[in-house]
Amino acid sequence: MDDMTRPTLSVVVPTYNESAVIEACLDALLAQSDDIHEIVVVDNNSQDDTVEKVEARAAEHADATGRDPVVVLHETRQGLPFARDTGLNAATGDVLARIDADARVEPGWARATLDFFHRYGDVYAAGSGTCTAYDLPFQDKFRAAQDALGRTVRQKLADGMDVDAPRLFGSNMALTREAWCRVRSVTSTRTDIFEDVDLTICATENGIRCAIIPDARALISGRRFKSGLVSYLRYSWCDQRTFAMHDRKAERRRAVVTMLTVTIPFYLVMWAPFRMWDTRTESFDPMRLFRAPHD
Repeated sequence: MDDMTRPTLSVVVPTYNESAVIEACLDALLAQSDDIHEIVVVDNNSQDDTVEKVEARAAEHADATGRDPVVVLHETRQGLPFARDTGLNAATGDVLARIDADARVEPGWARATLDFFHRYGDVYAAGSGTCTAYDLPFQDKFRAAQDALGRTVRQKLADGMDVDAPRLFGSNMALTREAWCRVRSVTSTRTDIFEDVDLTICATENGIRCAIIPDARALISGRRFKSGLVSYLRYSWCDQRTFAMHDRKAERRRAVVTMLTVTIPFYLVMWAPFRMWDTRTESFDPMRLFRAPHD
């Protein structure tokens, strides 16, 4: 991007019945309001009080001119791709970030995202930050690995080396407005695929390079790992279905192998400790195995 012009950042948050987590998500974003042009929350037919909580937070943070830092939109077509598209199309920033409603961006996330696109946006028009789970145990080593990845990426960027990433991660990603305008007509609205993998494929097929954004850290929910086996298998299969839709036979085969040798074994081994973990006490409670996960 132009060295003399610092880009503006819009953050899109699709929501569907996210009353339990949306306030923490917004609080983390609003704490970085100096670097965020607008927060666009897209409600996708929530039946709880998600919208009321969003509107209350927005009213609390309106500035002296009456400007509302949080914009609430409604998308009646059910499905994440529809809500995502509505938010990205309405956002007015130069850089369009998208996070999950149960994500909590860490301090400095917005500044890191803006700095990346200000410096490298002419080469990389899309990217994802790093993520660790706030509601799962054993995250210290994973976070250390993510931090090491960030240091490696920073050094490669400083040395003028490539830092292309294999895919965008929908929980914590961003792309330039120009990049979105180039791909929005070809992305799918199917709800049985991974929309972020679809977006990645559409981006790369249109000459858009994706990267890891160092220091754009977010905490995300690991609730998917606490779900039942049938639900998790149905979720995991979206990967292969996305590659099949794009006729990516080799990628689909690799995804199947990864699912059978890594993803499912990891789920089976970790399901019990993940379900037993109590985030409030930071301890394991075996009785949680017999209750529905709620945090």
